[in-house]
Amino acid sequence: MRRASVAGGVAEARERTQPGFPNGRGYPRLAVRCHPVTRPARARSPELTGPEERAHPAGTAASRPARAVGLPGGSAGGWAVETHGLTKRFGANVAVDDVELFVPRGSAFGYLGPNGAGKTTLIRTLLGLTRADAGTMSLLGIPVPAERSRALARVGAIVDEPRFHHHLTGRDNLRLLAAARGGAADGRIGPSLARVGLAGRADDKVASYSMGMRQRLGVAACLLGDPELLILDEPMNGLDPAGMHEMRAMIRALVDEGRTVMLCSHLLDEVERTCDAVAIVDRGRVVSQGPIDELVRSAGARIVRLDCSDPVAAGRLLEQAGLAAGTTVGELVLTVTLPAGASRETVAEVNRWLVEGGISVYGLQEVHATLEDWFLSVTSRLGEQP
Repeated sequence: MRRASVAGGVAEARERTQPGFPNGRGYPRLAVRCHPVTRPARARSPELTGPEERAHPAGTAASRPARAVGLPGGSAGGWAVETHGLTKRFGANVAVDDVELFVPRGSAFGYLGPNGAGKTTLIRTLLGLTRADAGTMSLLGIPVPAERSRALARVGAIVDEPRFHHHLTGRDNLRLLAAARGGAADGRIGPSLARVGLAGRADDKVASYSMGMRQRLGVAACLLGDPELLILDEPMNGLDPAGMHEMRAMIRALVDEGRTVMLCSHLLDEVERTCDAVAIVDRGRVVSQGPIDELVRSAGARIVRLDCSDPVAAGRLLEQAGLAAGTTVGELVLTVTLPAGASRETVAEVNRWLVEGGISVYGLQEVHATLEDWFLSVTSRLGEQP
């Protein structure tokens, strides 16, 4: 028997877990290694800091996990989440397909893919809510499932969506969860509610909460265990723009405290605004991963938009000069795709060539690629085979 959802920690999977999977798969074949993101350390509030951390001041080796540097995979415990060859099948369907995943500590990391790409299955496998068929995995440097209980003690997770007793208040729901967790969790109820902006509605029944408030209550439940790692499944789902903004600000603040947030989503724009690094998953496979800036730069050729006196003549002139791989003419606007490998100097050369050719240039703007451009360039959802 298994419990279907977790909120404010991880529910026990009532099934026999298999021993640790064999190691030694080596460096990932499909993955671009994510370099850890360096952020200034900011101390957590005493209420949300466990006793073991209060025994070691913030910034000491005992209180802050080592960051992975150097060789692939980093030093021991260098990744918040690390998997090698992780595979989960449901009959003939491979939901998680040989996944090599590296989530840097102290970052907001997006696990990005279309609906049905295997994102939730990966989370359930990491948390031990379903058993992997092959591969190795670790959370905060601790192998799972071999040492699952020790690993999950420092993990907060929401799978599918946060679920609560709607006839109880937000505070009473957290009391139930804190009682099940034990330890110092009960003392974190008030600070956790305040941390997610629900202190003023804590004594209202959850039935009166909006979707955004229930999502924030789910994060508050996660904070009861003062987690180093939060794993959130589609936390922006169903939120209005104001709710998305609040959730994004809260995630960034949690990361600034030194926590790691792994965010699974299909919302490209929100992931780009929220995360430092991403992995793109399609049909169960990680197609590519790395810091967002680096991945976006690899999306394709440079594109320049020109406001000029004669777009048609300008396009013809640039193509004859070999400065354009393609052009699109609009009313007084010319969009130029530069050849592969073009540098910023090529953009300046475009301007010089047009002016010397007698064409007045009123404005020139380089169009920067977005996460969506990169996503569409590598995904197989539009008919390309992986």
